[in-house]
Amino acid sequence: MATKVTNRVMTQDSRFKGEKRRYEIYNNKFIKVNIHNIFGDRVYHINMDILEPWPSEHRKLSPRWMLSLTYFSLATLIFSVYLYLHQDQNTLARLVPFISLFIFLTLGSLLMFLYRSPNVYEFRTRYGACVVISFLQNNPSKKEFKNFMDELKMRVLAASQVITLNMQQMMEIELEELNRLKNQNIIFENDCIKAKKRIKQMTLH
Repeated sequence: MATKVTNRVMTQDSRFKGEKRRYEIYNNKFIKVNIHNIFGDRVYHINMDILEPWPSEHRKLSPRWMLSLTYFSLATLIFSVYLYLHQDQNTLARLVPFISLFIFLTLGSLLMFLYRSPNVYEFRTRYGACVVISFLQNNPSKKEFKNFMDELKMRVLAASQVITLNMQQMMEIELEELNRLKNQNIIFENDCIKAKKRIKQMTLH
């Protein structure tokens, strides 16, 4: 067995979610991911050969807080419209406290939605475009995050340039890796099926 040589390590801590993530680049072409939360530990390894060199960046939306924000915003709007149409003193006295409460809850939901919907960097597989690694942007710090991402992208790109296998062989390897990650509960079965479908469509062309 080859000696393990660590190239770079980065740890991310999401206190609100009670989750810690540790990423380790080793032997120039592998990355080990360790995710610890209240459900336990998940540890898996990825061969950089199967990764797309450039990650995608987007905001990972929190559906729970989006629903809460939508509900309280609509409630505030409905009460406000009703108050506008019935501007007598009795209605005003009854509805103003409710409107004030819903405005407060709307602002609170907005803040929680923004907090629980972080910007993420995701690395996908080369042919199936299945997300297999996810990072919280600028965690633990902007500088450390940038340095780790730069090295990871450089090593993924370097790994892709020295591949001696043809496209068909690489697709077969990716399919094997997708099955392994699905069996380890790292990726959802539905995502695995979609990735396999993309790969199958590419083999038909």
